[in-house]
Amino acid sequence: MRSTIKGLLVMLRQREGAATVEFVTILPLTLILSFVIWQFAIFGLAIMDTHSAIRDAVKVASLTGDAELAEKEGTSSFGKSEGYKLKKLKVKIKNGEVTAKANTDIPILFMDTKAYTYSSDSDAPLLNSAASFGGDVGVGVGKRAGGAFLGGSVLPGGRLATPIPAPPGCGMSCYSGHTGQDFPAPIGTPIKAAEDGKVVKVINLGDRSYGTYVVIDHGNGVQTLYAHMYSDQPVVKVGDEVKKGQKIGESGNNGNSRGPHLHFEVKIGGRPVDPVAFLK
Repeated sequence: MRSTIKGLLVMLRQREGAATVEFVTILPLTLILSFVIWQFAIFGLAIMDTHSAIRDAVKVASLTGDAELAEKEGTSSFGKSEGYKLKKLKVKIKNGEVTAKANTDIPILFMDTKAYTYSSDSDAPLLNSAASFGGDVGVGVGKRAGGAFLGGSVLPGGRLATPIPAPPGCGMSCYSGHTGQDFPAPIGTPIKAAEDGKVVKVINLGDRSYGTYVVIDHGNGVQTLYAHMYSDQPVVKVGDEVKKGQKIGESGNNGNSRGPHLHFEVKIGGRPVDPVAFLK
């Protein structure tokens, strides 16, 4: 009997020690892990808001050519947060290109140290030119999408040729800010000029935005843009005169692209219009 009681006392003492270990080690570790998860959550939200600010700033600058307005809209998209702060958002427009850079300060929780600064940037072509065409031609062509507008008074050769042998995918109404028509196609599919014209841009943005893209000027304020190629895929250079249906490059999956495709744009007076209205 005495040995049994002694055994129970020993077991209780051992259990009491185990409980002490739980409170002394496991509980603090749980709290530390919670703080780490909290910190990562703040980092994630700050990065997403930074990218949203840059995305909207680039979109506004590309469409309007107004850097100040783009910075204002980008800052508005970032919103307000008690956990982090947009330190700086700068938009520059130079040589037909838009660049947006942002810095966000993210504090380190429960530490009296300098905040971590997250930086990101993005580029895009300027879609708006100083010259306007027709006064009322905007992002949505509207009532001017037919008749004489397609009969040659604007497009020299009439309707545009389909730039790639592939069915159309996501268009301008697919999501906000999409300025062209996508054509899903395997990498290496030939891309052809939609109309006679002169190559005015062959630009490589790396693995960002439009990737490598080509712009052809067709006169009368009309230009077409072909995007998401890899740097070695264009077969034309600035200054080349091209004919309708001539190969100018190959489809890729470069830049801000979720799958192999051609992003095709039609711009009138520097403003994007729905390409579908002009294609055969």
